[in-house]
Amino acid sequence: MPCRHRLSLVSMIAAGIVAAASAAAPSVNATLEPSEISVGESSRLSILTSGNGGLSVTLPVVSGLEFRVVGQSRQIQIINGVTLESTSTIVRVTPEVPGIFTIPALSPKSPPLVLRVNPSSGNGSPAPSNGAPGSAPLVPGGAGGIRLTPDGAAFVHLGIPKHELYVGESIPVEIQVGMRDGTVASVNGLPTLNSGDFTLNNLSHQPERAARVVDGKPFTVLTWRSLLAAVKPGSFSLTFQTPLTVKIRIRPRQDSLLDDLLGDPFLQNFFAATVPKNITVTSPAAMFTVLPLPAQGKPADFGGAVGTFKISSDISSATNTAGDPLTLRMHIDGTGNFDRVDSGMLAADRQWKTYAPKATFKAGDAIGYRGEKIFEQPLIASSSGPHSIPALSFTYFNPDARRYQTARSSSLSVAVSPAAAESAVNQPPTPPAANTAGTNPDASHTGLRPDHAVPDARVDSLIPLYFQPRFLALPSVLALLFGGGWVALRRREHNACDLERNRERARLQLIRTLLQQMAAASAAGDAAAFLNVARSSLQQNWGAHWRIAPEEITIADVTARLQGRDRDDLCQIFALADEANYSGATLKAAEFAHWTQVVRRSFTGGQPS
Repeated sequence: MPCRHRLSLVSMIAAGIVAAASAAAPSVNATLEPSEISVGESSRLSILTSGNGGLSVTLPVVSGLEFRVVGQSRQIQIINGVTLESTSTIVRVTPEVPGIFTIPALSPKSPPLVLRVNPSSGNGSPAPSNGAPGSAPLVPGGAGGIRLTPDGAAFVHLGIPKHELYVGESIPVEIQVGMRDGTVASVNGLPTLNSGDFTLNNLSHQPERAARVVDGKPFTVLTWRSLLAAVKPGSFSLTFQTPLTVKIRIRPRQDSLLDDLLGDPFLQNFFAATVPKNITVTSPAAMFTVLPLPAQGKPADFGGAVGTFKISSDISSATNTAGDPLTLRMHIDGTGNFDRVDSGMLAADRQWKTYAPKATFKAGDAIGYRGEKIFEQPLIASSSGPHSIPALSFTYFNPDARRYQTARSSSLSVAVSPAAAESAVNQPPTPPAANTAGTNPDASHTGLRPDHAVPDARVDSLIPLYFQPRFLALPSVLALLFGGGWVALRRREHNACDLERNRERARLQLIRTLLQQMAAASAAGDAAAFLNVARSSLQQNWGAHWRIAPEEITIADVTARLQGRDRDDLCQIFALADEANYSGATLKAAEFAHWTQVVRRSFTGGQPS
């Protein structure tokens, strides 16, 4: 046979193999019509599955949406000797509340579906939609500066009010960390600043959590707020970074060999498991111009405060007695770097003796950008009479006006009365009163009166009070109270021990029940139920030893806390359980037995570390 004919025959055979494999490759197509409805209406989700041997699809679970199958049809075709089964399923989607809902993709190749549900206007017409409640959608690469990671799993965004500031000026910033739902496993630390030219102050400990839609995909956005300040003038580039743990999909070896054999990159197993991977996400660079504070016109009493402020003053009392202290207060409120707000208050003079003031700060927001600083200074008047407290002043730099400004308070008046000793010195002596009665010899007696005893109240007995009969019962009462308290304390300790034993028995009983459910699911060939029960039994066992809620244990906890040869298998059980809930994967009999032995070894191998 000529070489050319042989090449043609090989090409035809290869084309037939590729066509047959393509026809037998499983596929899922889903459409949603209409994509925008109102509360009280329903949308139609059409799911078409095709492939050799059929393909089962698990209905998605979305909070706020109800999915109900209303019809299903099945067809069988033979293409190039390969049996192709296709199933068409009609699902009615009914919303419970208004909002924007994302229905997860039913296969790796298909995009997620977005359903917009408007509030009912009362006459059957949909109300206008303004996007997600309380927030506008974020757009990658748009004016918002959102830059997703290459796999689209996360982003870090810096929200700043302006790009030009002065040295020492504090501006409020928002640091947003976005995580695509189902892709990012955990946040492994706070956002950090990648520059030594700025300082980050008062970073909020607990971020605000919100659901957002980025490029049509659901994201969870964590927002931290803080104060950003520059330490030197110049032009700078600023970025933030955050460590995350994402889920990376892995492919079985046999699937890679099949792709190499057929040369088809689209033949992928979307039932593949995922493994965690630590990454660092960085925000887009933000450019800043930092200006120096002007040297011209700088007041001598300027202490470094930059912002907008106003002041007022008051005194603890408008009237006082000489020698008694007063408290002079100055209030500085506004926005800016309150850590540089300082004042010497009133200086000592001939009217007032002054002491060092103390300051307190009342924040008006979570990061301390807005608030009030109060200075309190003790004063003592040097003499009696009308006194005045001069106006207090405070100098700061206003970045909006681009100049130094001085705020002044009003003067205060205080009326100081003489002290008692001073009044006695200044008044003439009082003459002695004349003896008009003439009958009381003591009234005119100029010497000392004789000492005499003043008797106390009369008593009936000389027996001490603690020996009298009505007080003899007191020691018995105290003894009974002590004994009763001791018995109650012992009973409480005993009840606590019983409660702990009861909890341990209940936990062991629950684990035995879960192991029985695993055996039942294995016998029935239900992979999803088997994997979920296996994960639950592991969480119940570890939760008691690690002192955390079982449902909060994730793959990251297992990786960090466990050691030994079964750690990777235990992590794989968690990953397979997540995948089974989504894709409905199947397990072979040998795999059921293998995972059962792994779970049982985790119980018999000792307590987790």
